[in-house]
Formats: sequence, structure tokens, C-alpha cells
Amino acid sequence: MSLPATAHRSDLRHDGFGSRCVSQDSQFGPVEILELSSALGTPAAEQAIRACAARHADANAPMLARVVRIARKEQTLSVTSIASSGVSLSDLLAAVEFGTVSLDDAAMLEAADGTIGALASMHQLPGAPAHGALSPSHVMLQVDGTAVLSGSVFGDALQALQCNREQLWRIFGLALPPSASLPRFDQRADVTQLGALVLAMLLRRTLAPGEYPKGMIDLVEAATETMEVAPRCRSALRMWLQQTLQLHPKALFATAGDAARAFADVVADRPRRRGATTTQLQTAIRHLTGESIDEPVVTLQPEPAIQSRAAAPPRAAEAQPPLVPSRGIPFLRNVFPAFGAN
Repeated sequence: MSLPATAHRSDLRHDGFGSRCVSQDSQFGPVEILELSSALGTPAAEQAIRACAARHADANAPMLARVVRIARKEQTLSVTSIASSGVSLSDLLAAVEFGTVSLDDAAMLEAADGTIGALASMHQLPGAPAHGALSPSHVMLQVDGTAVLSGSVFGDALQALQCNREQLWRIFGLALPPSASLPRFDQRADVTQLGALVLAMLLRRTLAPGEYPKGMIDLVEAATETMEVAPRCRSALRMWLQQTLQLHPKALFATAGDAARAFADVVADRPRRRGATTTQLQTAIRHLTGESIDEPVVTLQPEPAIQSRAAAPPRAAEAQPPLVPSRGIPFLRNVFPAFGAN
């Protein structure tokens, strides 16, 4: 199906997955419509996407954006999901890089915290599912400090493409761990993708197509050496990134739960509830979504370390999807340029 006429062209986002926009649906309210690229729009890919969406529909998974419609019109396959009220990590990184907003190291660690917690909660769902498509476009950061993950229905379809890790990075922006054969889209792969996301947060920019996988060691050093944190935290964070990015085969995380528990230790020296840090991140998200910044900022209550939060059972899903305010910076684009037919 074609992107709706109600979606302004300036609101379109393009990446290796296709073209996406946020629109108003008469049945579901604010939704994101993703018209898939030709590689993911084949009948075989459609079958894999539908099967994965059906599995997720049976799970109580509030950390995942709910897919509500998969439709085909001629050669074009589209996936419609409930739109989050937050801002995508791709837009946040672009805003920071271009100077639209400013976030310090503590605020970026806060954003990383929410993303890690969301993936850890997903990995603990029944059946131990994997996401498979963690890119900056598929992480929606919320004002309350949590994150919602979209794009979780593409893992099986991506694996069926039988691309090598360099192709998957250049086309889709997905980091995959080294392997003797073609990459597998399992929880270990999710951890690698999580490491690339956190690295981008600390660098305050999206990673370039030519920077993975060969440039990772240097980028980890660059991201951590100037951070305004305690020396112990800086060293531990460097090791954490090396483990998530699978740079040391004998020291790695098997699941996001393992990564979350280790990250809690990394940031253990931070104040447990980050007052000004939380306000800074919330203000940036509100600014980028067009929400009024004059409203009182939600003050999050003290909570346990990440390892306790990651182990908590998923929250009940909301009865109604959240409303999405109009985007404040529609000109921002995802890191990867639009790719033609594959």
C-alpha cells in the first residue's frame, strides 16, 4: 500500500528497511507505517514477518511496539504498528549531532539504561525471543526513561536473506557478531546490536557505514576516554562495550539480561535517581516531539538497579495506545541513506 496522503513528505524516514511515517489511523490512532524495501517485501519474507507478528501478539510484551496490520498492495508490503509517544534514537542522535539539543554523559547513560532494560525484558519473555533488528530507528525513548522497541518482526526474514555481516550493516545498519558461517539472528546477535546502539549514544552520533566492524576498538576508546565519569566507571564501561560488541570471544554476554546486570555494576557510582540528568533527557525528548516543555517534568521515583528492573515481570499492556504529538524536527533522517531495490 502507498503511504497515506495525510503523511507529509517531510515526515518520511528512509533506511534499509524501507520508508516510514507516522499517521493517524481511524481504528488504532497514531501508528507508524513502514513500506518495506524490495528485499523484505517478497512473499517469503512476508510469510516470516506474519509468523513472527503472530507469536508476539500472544505475548504480554509492553516493551515491543504492537503490530496491528500487515498489508500488501501489488508489489509493496507494509507493516503498521502502534506509534510510541517518544522520540526515536535516530532522531535524538541527529538532534544532538546537529546541536538541536544538548545532552551530557549522564543523560546519555540514562538513555542507554532504558534501552538496555527494554531488551533485557524482551529476552526474558516466554520462549526467549530475539529481536533481530535493533537499529536507531527501532528504539523509541520515552519521557519516563523507558524505551519501546519496534521492528521486532523482521529477524527471521532478515536471516533468510543470507547476507554476510558487512552487508547487513551497510544495508540495514545492523551489527552482527562474527561467526564461522552466515550470521544468526539470536539473542547473542541482539547483544551485539545493543552494544552498537550504546556506542552511538556515547559518541552522540550515528555510526557510519564504513565504521563497522573493523573500527570498533578505536571507536570504543574514543567514546569512553573523554567521558566525565569516575575513572572506574570509564574503564568498566569500556570493558562492557567490548563485551557487548563481542570484541573478546572469551568475554561476552549471552543475553541482554547479562548485559543489564553488568551495566548496573558499571554505573553503580552514579546517584540512584539522577534528578537533573532525568530532567535534561526528558526536556530533550519533549522538545523533539513538540510537547510543551513548560509542563512540570515527571520526577521518577527511586528504583532498584538495572538488574532488578530487568528481572521484573512485564507490565500489563495499556488499554489504549498513547497519543503521539507532532514531531518537532521532521527534517531529521535516519543515519543510513535510502537504498534502492536489492
